[in-house]
Amino acid sequence: MTAHIDTTLPGGERAELPADSSAGQGAAADLVERLPSPPRAAVRRLASACFWITMALCLALMACKTAARFDLTTLWDDAYMFQRYAHNIIAGHGISWNPQGPPAYGLTSLAFIVAAVPLHLITGGNTSLAAMLQSFVCGPVLLVLLVLLVLRAAGDGKVARLACFSLVAFCVARSTLTDHFVSGMDTSFGLCFLTAYLLLAQRLLGQARVAGGAALGAFGGLAFSVRPELTAYAALVPLALVALDRDRARRRFGLAAIAATTGILALHLGAAKLYFGSPVPLPFYAKSTNLYGSGILRAYRGRPTIDLLDWLDFFWPLFAVIALDVLVGLGARQAAPVTPADEGQRTGHRAWWAAFSAFDKGVLAATLLCLAYSWLFVVPIMGYSQRFYYAPLPGLIYLACRSAVRLARTLSDSLGQPAPAAMPVAGVAALAILWMHLSTPLATAGKELAGAVAANRLGHFNVVKHGNTSGPQKYWFAIDRVSTLPDDLVIATTEVGMLGAMNLDKTILDMAGLNDRRFALEPFSADRFFEAYKPDLIYMPHPHYVKMIEDLEAHPEMSRYVAHSRKKLGTEFGIAIRRDSRYFEQLQQIVKEKTNSKASSK
Repeated sequence: MTAHIDTTLPGGERAELPADSSAGQGAAADLVERLPSPPRAAVRRLASACFWITMALCLALMACKTAARFDLTTLWDDAYMFQRYAHNIIAGHGISWNPQGPPAYGLTSLAFIVAAVPLHLITGGNTSLAAMLQSFVCGPVLLVLLVLLVLRAAGDGKVARLACFSLVAFCVARSTLTDHFVSGMDTSFGLCFLTAYLLLAQRLLGQARVAGGAALGAFGGLAFSVRPELTAYAALVPLALVALDRDRARRRFGLAAIAATTGILALHLGAAKLYFGSPVPLPFYAKSTNLYGSGILRAYRGRPTIDLLDWLDFFWPLFAVIALDVLVGLGARQAAPVTPADEGQRTGHRAWWAAFSAFDKGVLAATLLCLAYSWLFVVPIMGYSQRFYYAPLPGLIYLACRSAVRLARTLSDSLGQPAPAAMPVAGVAALAILWMHLSTPLATAGKELAGAVAANRLGHFNVVKHGNTSGPQKYWFAIDRVSTLPDDLVIATTEVGMLGAMNLDKTILDMAGLNDRRFALEPFSADRFFEAYKPDLIYMPHPHYVKMIEDLEAHPEMSRYVAHSRKKLGTEFGIAIRRDSRYFEQLQQIVKEKTNSKASSK
């Protein structure tokens, strides 16, 4: 006689199930699992609500940090360089730094001109507003592209997808990425390009046609004109497909991509050499070679490491997910039965390396290469907010999402199906931890925004008026008064951005070599400088350029100038005024009035 168990199901319905049999117990479990469970459903709804609250907090933090800095005072000096080039292009002078000067490859991101020129026209030549918009408009575009990248990388698994969105949003919101939305620089533009490249690669690789590979390669060939270091992705991703992928169609896809990338890159380098006289941007020589001597190296000693650690402080969770994926992969391989055929795969790097696809390996190699290059070889001049480490961020996000998918699959396999009821509770707890870490930055950002609004520090884009404030005056002595002099005044300086934007039709000599090939391909020489130029006014180099200052001050030609020290002027740079300049008396009068005013104020 078979025993039965009476059980009451949710809703009051009674059911009679067989007892003392594994089949009966399994049937009971299946039946209960299929029936609605109000507590579990409520927890899942709570987890979903907590997820959206997390997204809202992250967006609110990014919005507050961006809005609090929407003013020309947050623009970086180099951002104005794009607008000076845009002005000369519109005026018919070509891609040149000076109105009547030769073509100059002074922009690391030559493609960023595509954004700078129309914005210069739209704003009516308002250089500060156009500079702000050229980075600001890339911000929302980047966020949308990152959402698409996470969706693509996370796949269809709901748990993995929500985890990826939460982690990526948390890291991005806490980071200094939003600083680059309002810096006027090309950082967010480059991130948009790389994210679009990864999305396009994933889409075209699905069909793996030769024509698709050629299209991807043509797009990737533009990477050098966007940010030269991004060429690592355009080269290593298809190369990994050719070298590591076992699918013949995907290898052909990679070959077509490499061929197209090489062709477009060669065309760019050749055209740049013919037009500019240099195949690579002039800032490359300044930031990747010892162009300025030991003084500048001493000034930035240790800075690359500090910036890298600051950057890792924001994005270490993404690295942690990848590292955990590697460790789990190693453990799984060690525990798995080993056959003679795969004996050599059990230990060492191959154990986890095999878990990555050829495409993923290419992305990983390019990401590590970009980080290593910025850390070991780049002098981080104007590297504020970890600018040089942001270029590979989309690659890191993609890899972290792929690792999260594998971890979620491993967890699901180990726990079995269906997932335990405690899973949504664990998700809520994890999101609550994120809220704790978001609360302080959000309160700080909100306070900064409220303070900026109360002090009327937002939305001002009058660069002429700004030139009269203490910030610019601290560096360029009387920049507002100097900018009112006629356009045939010739000025030499090392910090050319804002000064160049306020004097669009004047000749500005860039002694740092960022916009002048004479001083970019070899170290600065006062002999070559005075042989080529006779500036009316010299803003002496930034104190970091020790050798350059010594070379200038020791040159006989300086006897033709009246020098005023930085100590006397109370500015970061001293000045020197040419005695036979037609503007000598006017410049001297400005010095007299400003110094007398400073003395009387004391």
